[in-house]
Amino acid sequence: MKYIVVVLLVVVFVRCMSNLTPQTAQNTATDKLTIRTGTSFNMCAGYCRNDYVFNGTSVTLAQNGALPQAQVTPRSCQSAINQTQWNDIKTLANLDAFGKIANVLGCPDCTDGGAEYIEIQVDNQKHRVTFPYGKTIPGFETLVDILRTQRNTFKTCP
Repeated sequence: MKYIVVVLLVVVFVRCMSNLTPQTAQNTATDKLTIRTGTSFNMCAGYCRNDYVFNGTSVTLAQNGALPQAQVTPRSCQSAINQTQWNDIKTLANLDAFGKIANVLGCPDCTDGGAEYIEIQVDNQKHRVTFPYGKTIPGFETLVDILRTQRNTFKTCP
């Protein structure tokens, strides 16, 4: 009888551990997640390029002029998002599916309309998609919307 109880406990323990392993692997992959997003307008004056890096709850904004001869001093600043917001972004950032999207959608910044981009990186693997400002990435509309919302709450460096 003791033998049966021990075997049952071992089976239950092994089964519980095998159920935890995929979640742990997923968390490890998303812990190494970096999201880059931004906008650019090539025919403008001032800070026409805004590049954001989301790394965990830390957000870095780099602002630059669009043209090399732009008379602006590059600036950079940091902010933070809460853990819930970062978790929402992580949930939507599927590098495997995102990597199947073309690098360029439509005609970004044609007729001075501006461009947006999103880049997802996990470890050394990354994929960047550039698309016309105000448009979206098919299949990733929610990710685009969330990142736009984050960019709008942190528009400029002080």
